[in-house]
Amino acid sequence: MEREYEIKNRYQQHDYLYKTMLSEKYATYLILILILVIASFNIVGSLTMLILDKKEDIAILQSMGADKRTIRNIFLFEGWLISFLGAVLGTVAGLALCQVQISFGLVKLSGKASSFIIDAYPMKIVASDVFLILVSVSLIGFLAAWYPVRFISDKLFRDENH
Repeated sequence: MEREYEIKNRYQQHDYLYKTMLSEKYATYLILILILVIASFNIVGSLTMLILDKKEDIAILQSMGADKRTIRNIFLFEGWLISFLGAVLGTVAGLALCQVQISFGLVKLSGKASSFIIDAYPMKIVASDVFLILVSVSLIGFLAAWYPVRFISDKLFRDENH
């Protein structure tokens, strides 16, 4: 009597579990991007107030020969620098926190000690995820800086010319 066996690795054995975990990862990423978009309104508000507050300085720069594009680039660079610096600092802090969890297991699993093989939540740092987060934050930060620079500076230059 001949028996047929199907050999599967652990990912094939628990296919639905790993697909569910992957979909949770993407859902969490989308939720955090939504939170980032909402938080980027602070950059929009800050740059808008900065541009309106610096009307006299803009006029001085114009009298020294700076054109509209140069002045826009100054404010755009400042807004993007704020968001990029926040992205880098947040990434470094997040990686440090992940490394502390990996090394010391500060956040423990609840339940009976004998019911789990491991006692702390496992973590893994994936370079492509870190890169995706940095690119996402930089892109959203650039758009958050571009919006007030584009529209407020248009209104500001239009008001000064007429």
